[in-house]
Amino acid sequence: MAQPGSIGYVLINYDGIPVKHFPEECPAVQYSALVSDLVMKTKSTLKQLNGSESDFVYLRMRTKQNTELIVTDYISGTNEYILVTIQSCRFAEEESEEEEEENK
Repeated sequence: MAQPGSIGYVLINYDGIPVKHFPEECPAVQYSALVSDLVMKTKSTLKQLNGSESDFVYLRMRTKQNTELIVTDYISGTNEYILVTIQSCRFAEEESEEEEEENK
């Protein structure tokens, strides 16, 4: 969360239930329902294509609300989770505008 442009995160277990999320007003249940299903289907498709264990590492998606979702597998001991990081796409645009103004 210390990174510039970071908005929040959702930690989801493999049953599709949000375990932890930030900020509190984050629609964690919606993210968990949609993302957990997408990850399972992605892993299944990769397994069919490769014929071996899935090579799923991360998935990046950009939304219409100028946010980017970065989805990764998170393994803690024997438990597996899905970590969704939510970042603002406008941050890079605002930063480049500020640099242009400073160069003038």
